[in-house]
Amino acid sequence: MSSPPGNGSDDRPPGEAHEAHDGARAGRGVAIVVVAVVVGVLLLPSATRAPLPADASTATPTTTTTAAGGTASHGHHTTTTTSTTIPPSAIHVLVANATTTNGVAGDVTRFLASKGFGTLTATNALVKVTASQIFTVGGATADVQAVATALNLPATAIEPAASAAPVSSTAGANVVVIVGPDLASRYGPGSTTTSPPG
Repeated sequence: MSSPPGNGSDDRPPGEAHEAHDGARAGRGVAIVVVAVVVGVLLLPSATRAPLPADASTATPTTTTTAAGGTASHGHHTTTTTSTTIPPSAIHVLVANATTTNGVAGDVTRFLASKGFGTLTATNALVKVTASQIFTVGGATADVQAVATALNLPATAIEPAASAAPVSSTAGANVVVIVGPDLASRYGPGSTTTSPPG
């Protein structure tokens, strides 16, 4: 019994049509696995990153375009830089006193609030320090820089991200400021400075 002409099976031994079809399925299966691995590799860094603060969605991107030679009119050698500016109200700062000057953490907290930062109730640090320090909570490095700038503290005051702030709790804070004698002299009782010099 032979097959009707034109169906393409006259020249193939039995089972060969199924083998070709199975090979195409295997190829599609491999392609799906490759795509899944690529997607997994691309998403893995975002799954292991610390969560952003709830207010991070209010960040405003800023774009600056600079031309070589001071002019952008010729269109040659331009550089575009995009950075994200986080509004101070999205940065929640805990200020802790690490000096013998009473009330200075409250004074620094009031100053930061007047600059628009979100602030928590001032507290005392678990240690005394010789210079003010700023700690990040949850890797908010841009937040730390904004607070250091507002307080006119040098970059050396910013502690490494892995360092734990010497306070009993950082709950609700993105940034912890440990007030040392340098800030106490500017903001402590009896000081006449209401804003950092500069």
